[in-house]
Amino acid sequence: MIFPSEVGTPTDPDNFSHTFSKLAKRARLGHWHPHELRHSGASLMLAQGTPLHVVSEILGHSGIAITKDIYGHLVVDDKRAAAEAMSGALFGG
Repeated sequence: MIFPSEVGTPTDPDNFSHTFSKLAKRARLGHWHPHELRHSGASLMLAQGTPLHVVSEILGHSGIAITKDIYGHLVVDDKRAAAEAMSGALFGG
């Protein structure tokens, strides 16, 4: 268990979400839910160049298509890099 209750039992997901949101507001971070951390983490991994299939595995998606549908717009630079690599291979440079 990652977040057990004070007495060691599983924390109710709704209670955890409510407590998390309350703590974020108290810390003046705005209105946050735990699931948004998942999206932030995935976005940060992709921005740092982590391959899509690795992010997919970390998130536990059943297939890379799910990850690509949600986060594919963040990997535009991959297409540019692929085009530049092909150009270099064909025309030198």
